[in-house]
Amino acid sequence: MNHLLAKKSRRNGQIVKLMSGENIFELPNDLDNPHVYDTNYKLEDDEWFAITSFSETDYSIDFINNDFNSAEFNQITNADYSRLSYLCSYQSNRYYYFQKLSKSQTVNRKWFQISNEPELQTENPIIIIKDFPDAIYDKTNDILYFKKLTSITTIFSGIGTLYREATEEDTASFLENDFINLTDNYSAERVQKANRKRIAMAMDTFNNFSNAQKTSIYDYIKVYCEDLEFSEEDKCFDIGNEQNLKLLMFGIEQRYYTTPIGNEKRVANSVTAIG
Repeated sequence: MNHLLAKKSRRNGQIVKLMSGENIFELPNDLDNPHVYDTNYKLEDDEWFAITSFSETDYSIDFINNDFNSAEFNQITNADYSRLSYLCSYQSNRYYYFQKLSKSQTVNRKWFQISNEPELQTENPIIIIKDFPDAIYDKTNDILYFKKLTSITTIFSGIGTLYREATEEDTASFLENDFINLTDNYSAERVQKANRKRIAMAMDTFNNFSNAQKTSIYDYIKVYCEDLEFSEEDKCFDIGNEQNLKLLMFGIEQRYYTTPIGNEKRVANSVTAIG
């Protein structure tokens, strides 16, 4: 038996039951080649991120760790609908399909069902079920699948730590490196979220470089970032805005490359190791 449930948005909110019997989501046919979550990697349309042994992580929740028993959940009331945080469809005695709920998915408009005898509905709002869930938990194999980490942070508490973003202190410390010369009053306070994320990754990469590798990476960046001013005397790059910093971060992560055919310089939007 399949069951559609929902979690109330209050702290330690209850799980309530909406309906039984319906197959709300279909199991995607592209779960067989998942990727370990990596902020550097941009998924293709037919790919998913996956966390194995999910029940052993700090992000798992009692709802999926415990054996499923529909009798434990109260039926939803009308008052509950205004404070739901997510839906979960339990199907095939194995899969949990999660959908985050937002105001945009609750439609409160005039509507009518397409039929031979349509009736105008004005009082009952509807909740939109998306074509694909935000996450799928396979209890048999203990694997959580998802597409966008930001879509499931309110479902699995703490999972957002996988999306690492440099703190202002980390950012300021990174910008104090000798190979960076701040210009045009640019500072840590002006660094936006996207570049803070890049700094978090670049810090780890750069700190693992030897002195020889650091010299090599400067030469590499100069080849691909001709608009990024570099002082040969002081061995530093001028960084005066977000674009300058982005170019530097991509360089440290070695995202620039030249095609063997055509000799065209390019930048990789996402990267993953293949060896």
